[in-house]
Amino acid sequence: MNSRLITYLLVGTGLTIALTVSIWFFFFRPAATPSETTNTTSTSNINSTQSVSVSPTVQEPETNTVNTTTAVQQKIFEIVDGPVAGATVVQMRQPTTTVARYVQQNNGHVFDLVIDSSGAVPKAISNTTIPGINRVLWAKQGSAAILQYLDGNVTKTVYLGFPIPNASTTRPVEVKFLPEGIRDIAVSPSGANIVYLLRSSTGVRGYTAAPDGTGSKELFTLPLSEILITWPSANTILAYTKSNVSVAGIAFSINSSSGAAVPLLHAAGLTVGASPSYAYLVYQTSSTGGPATYARTTATGQQTRLSFNPAPERCIWGSVATTTLYCAAPLEYTPANYLDFFHTGSATAADTLFAFAFPNGQSSIIATPGEAGGVSSTIDSMALSPDEKYLLFVRRGDHSLWGVRLP
Repeated sequence: MNSRLITYLLVGTGLTIALTVSIWFFFFRPAATPSETTNTTSTSNINSTQSVSVSPTVQEPETNTVNTTTAVQQKIFEIVDGPVAGATVVQMRQPTTTVARYVQQNNGHVFDLVIDSSGAVPKAISNTTIPGINRVLWAKQGSAAILQYLDGNVTKTVYLGFPIPNASTTRPVEVKFLPEGIRDIAVSPSGANIVYLLRSSTGVRGYTAAPDGTGSKELFTLPLSEILITWPSANTILAYTKSNVSVAGIAFSINSSSGAAVPLLHAAGLTVGASPSYAYLVYQTSSTGGPATYARTTATGQQTRLSFNPAPERCIWGSVATTTLYCAAPLEYTPANYLDFFHTGSATAADTLFAFAFPNGQSSIIATPGEAGGVSSTIDSMALSPDEKYLLFVRRGDHSLWGVRLP
């Protein structure tokens, strides 16, 4: 079972108590509705003395509508049966081809397969055997992969650096192990660095390093243990508590150079993401009344409620149109605690792929697996090609890998 899923099961009462105490510590009162926090000493580390105040509850944002009448039916096609643990898209120059690079879940072997080419045969990139891969991250534009798996109850993380195609000299796959017990890990937008969390006696410590783990240095500490991280833009890391319906959560922005941590939001069932330029935040709150997803302009604080409610963790930003957000979310009704059960693998629903364009707020349905080709799917992970012509996704259950042709 995915190590991140295991820790979700431990959230429960302990997380509720920990978060309540932490929120009181940081904000001096509980909050039940989404609020923006203002840090008057933004250059200070979270462990330093700082003054934090909570602004009044935000005004109810306006709602955009999904334009279903102009939805374009895209062709969806299967790339490989699986089981696939994760995939990315690499564009080769000699010859000019677009390939899906994927990791087999059962043995960790890595393959390239030319996309949209009849009769294409997978090409082995790495035969290093690592059984039971449950997570894959890609670095250095797909020329390196970071794999995570469970060894007993210990999460292990291994770096694979792949040979450069058509190089004058060939080299073997580079294999390096990162520290054991990494709680969460994220790759920088350039793919040249990583940030990872290790547990401490009071919470977690955040470290930055090269993708192979060299040059590691401590960047920040947080007095919370159930934390997830992303690295959406060059200068900003996001850290936020694991979502749990109706349980108060906190999100921080962390300067990737200084480690200064600034509280951003606190709300029930909070998850958050940001655009590559950090111009926009997308966050979801969830209570017994159901989830609600918002888009916020970071410069002005202006907010818009999305007419569909994707969880930011199930979205990716465009690689060409960097103000376009692609999300997987069910069209059908799901209960308020659906995301909790989705994390544990005990609930599934047929997903539709949406696009949300900033700043005009135009929403559209781009494809529905099973209707635009392929089969009905609960989507586990997604990837975009560098030219944004293809979107890849891994289907939950059989872990097959699928492609979508984008406009």
